Amino acid sequence: MKRIAVVVGMAFGAVGCAPTVHETMTVSCSDYIGRPISEHIAAFGPPQAVYRINPTELGYVFETKDTTFVGGETYYTVNYMIGADRHRAPIYPVTRKCRGFVVRAPSSATPVSQRIIVDVL
Repeated sequence: MKRIAVVVGMAFGAVGCAPTVHETMTVSCSDYIGRPISEHIAAFGPPQAVYRINPTELGYVFETKDTTFVGGETYYTVNYMIGADRHRAPIYPVTRKCRGFVVRAPSSATPVSQRIIVDVL
């Protein structure tokens, strides 16, 4: 019986060390800088428009929008009469819009996989 109690106690101790918050990773518009435009085209489809900004740069217009929910973190307050109280931060939606990207393309013959994103519109 003591062995079972020890095993259960160790299991509960290990559960206390496990993280309880599971967050999904979101990619903001600026996280695409330095990557090829072909990754974004593969994820979101073809652009709505492509235009030449100057002889070495192209502009890709996508108009993508994503909404994520942030918040819900646990925080504690201490009341010396009662003890510690556990609270959760409010959860609210955050919407990000990516209008497009500026891509370095020295010539029109440069393959899409070699066109690197240098800025966000």
